[in-house]
Amino acid sequence: MDLAVALWILLPLALVHVAVRRKRALLLFQLALDAALLLLPGRVLVQGLHLGPGMPGAAGWGAPVAVAGSYEQSDLPLEFAAWWGEVRRLALDGESPWITDRIGGGVPLYANGQTNLPFPLQLPVWALGPERGSDVMAVWKLELSALGAFLLLGRLGVRRAAAAAGAFAYGLGLYQLSWLVVPLAWVVAFAPWALWSLLGALRGARRQAALLAALLGVLAGWSVHPETAAFLWLALAAGGAVLAWGRRRRVLRLLVPFALALPVAAVGTIPVLANIAGSAKLAESRAKPLYPYPWFGCSLKSRMVPLVLTPWREGHPAAGTWRMPFPHAAVAVGVGALPVALLLLDVPLRRRHRRFALALAITGVGAAGLVYQLPVISQLGARIPVLAEMTWARAGFLVSLALALLAALSLDAWLHRPARRRLVFAASVVQAAVLVLLLTAPEPVPRAAWVAALLPAALALLAVVPRAAGCGFALLIALEAVVLAWDVLPASRPGDRDQAAVRELSARVAAEGGRVLGVEGALPANLAARLGVADLRSADPVRPLALARLHRALGATGMDLPGPVTTPWAGLAGAWGVRWLAAPPGGLSGRPAAGWREVFAGGAGKLFGNSRALPVLRLATATVPPPGDAASGAWEAVDFASTAVTEGPVNVRGEGTLEVVEDRPTRHVARVRCRGTVLAVLHVPEAPGWRISLDGQRQHPVDVDLGAMGVVVPDGEHEVRWEYAPPGLVPALVLTLAGLAGCLALAVCSPRRRP
Repeated sequence: MDLAVALWILLPLALVHVAVRRKRALLLFQLALDAALLLLPGRVLVQGLHLGPGMPGAAGWGAPVAVAGSYEQSDLPLEFAAWWGEVRRLALDGESPWITDRIGGGVPLYANGQTNLPFPLQLPVWALGPERGSDVMAVWKLELSALGAFLLLGRLGVRRAAAAAGAFAYGLGLYQLSWLVVPLAWVVAFAPWALWSLLGALRGARRQAALLAALLGVLAGWSVHPETAAFLWLALAAGGAVLAWGRRRRVLRLLVPFALALPVAAVGTIPVLANIAGSAKLAESRAKPLYPYPWFGCSLKSRMVPLVLTPWREGHPAAGTWRMPFPHAAVAVGVGALPVALLLLDVPLRRRHRRFALALAITGVGAAGLVYQLPVISQLGARIPVLAEMTWARAGFLVSLALALLAALSLDAWLHRPARRRLVFAASVVQAAVLVLLLTAPEPVPRAAWVAALLPAALALLAVVPRAAGCGFALLIALEAVVLAWDVLPASRPGDRDQAAVRELSARVAAEGGRVLGVEGALPANLAARLGVADLRSADPVRPLALARLHRALGATGMDLPGPVTTPWAGLAGAWGVRWLAAPPGGLSGRPAAGWREVFAGGAGKLFGNSRALPVLRLATATVPPPGDAASGAWEAVDFASTAVTEGPVNVRGEGTLEVVEDRPTRHVARVRCRGTVLAVLHVPEAPGWRISLDGQRQHPVDVDLGAMGVVVPDGEHEVRWEYAPPGLVPALVLTLAGLAGCLALAVCSPRRRP
């Protein structure tokens, strides 16, 4: 951890300490949280490592190398870091960070949702770069989630010890830690703050209502993680309806922030929705129903339920022993055995907490029904248009939140009227269940499971001294959270970008230009962008449909995240400007090898050159219909230097020249001089947001060569422009500014009303 990262972490924490210095309970909680931050992310950072996994098998190409922890969130270096790096690079180069020319031949950045634009807490990435910025943001997320839960419970009048216990259970819970390095965790971190604001809004506090509207709008629309934010919206709507039930004034107070949040979210929501509408993922999800999973039967669900008490019963992802057919992070909804023991106390809740507890229970059950795909709930959810296309595992944080907060309410009731026998009984039941589950595990369980196994018994011992039990409960839960999460956080070190293959590729691209393509496991998709090389692949869950068709023709199957390229046809790839091919040490064989010549062999693999590589922007003086299935190599006989493959008939009979006037990621301008009619083609995947003009007149693109954008140019001299801007950005920005103005007016001008 260098000085800049340390300052970005320590200065905000110092400000928190200064702000709470006169509040003894809050200061003590913050000091305990400081210790947890030092033990979890701090332990990784002081070793000079980065928080985040590496790319397995890609070390020879300069990729980050995994050192410890779970590697499940490999989409951080594979997807998010690449997008963040491109946004940062373009901004530093004076370009608009709307689209990149280094990923997928040109895929949208802003309207992608991967970039976290314009989320303000993404500032560390823009200042320090993706890896160091992620280190800073990980600490911020843990701080915000735990502190928010503590303040939320304090607003409810929960005793400080019980509030600390609930805050540690949620803020340091496995769901938060498992997703910590990706943007989803921002929604998890701000969920308690949203609930805190909701309570204030229902009581007539105008500032909290404005804060709630701003939070909901930013989380849902400013490219943080809209899918997870949508679940938070649903939870707040359901919980707020329970809390406002029977009180008309409170219902109206609930509607105001939700209504204001809609325009606040517009700046990201409108462009993202437009981009998703033309994506391969949406096309696939509409082709077949997603839920409920046919393979997700009772046997698998029965194995998932014990994970709430014993998270490592089915193995540990960091050790490579996880035995479920899906990542552990998706089902990391448990908060440990101790909060569950507190839930079994069977102590009547204080009257002021009962309605809030009901709201939590409804939210938690609904979220669990989606995560575990329970009967009735999953069938109903699958019939709701938007919900049916979402990833239901994202709702798992609501289960963790409900369990942690309900446990805190139960502990508060017990501290109000201590009942030793009930605590001993509840802890004993949970202790017995934990031991039975661990002893009957299908395979030997990880050490972390046994370290935490006897903590319920320690909980029972605290009942002997009720005066010290409160603080003891909080510290014991914090200890359990740290033990369970000890090996979860991924750690990586930077890859060696001075490898021979990387140097050779960079030198050849600098000298001769051209795009690159990697086959099999060589040069993982998106990594080339980090190396300064343009890659035709894109590890992107919302690729443009045109790009997905091209990838499929090159043997990369899958409409969500594409698999590796297996048939790099030299003609088709060359038509898209691919001059270089990165291959494993075994090289190429079979028909796809035709047209490629080996130019380098090293430890990481081999490089091939393409004699059929062409400029990305060029003229076609003839067109032909598709000569067969491109994936079978039927297009290799086409002379792409002069001929374009078009889906429909295009009358092109002429010849001419093309001069590139401007070549930028967001704008390509060409001057065409021709006799007869020709076709000017830009080999960038067609996507919402592109505007094409001929001599200033708007033109509709011609689908060329599997998704490139062509323009029919008549006889004479003409200027052709391809310009990109995030679709709907300007009206969306106007709406967002109006929404923020409404939030400000609500906070400053609206009269405060008592319930």
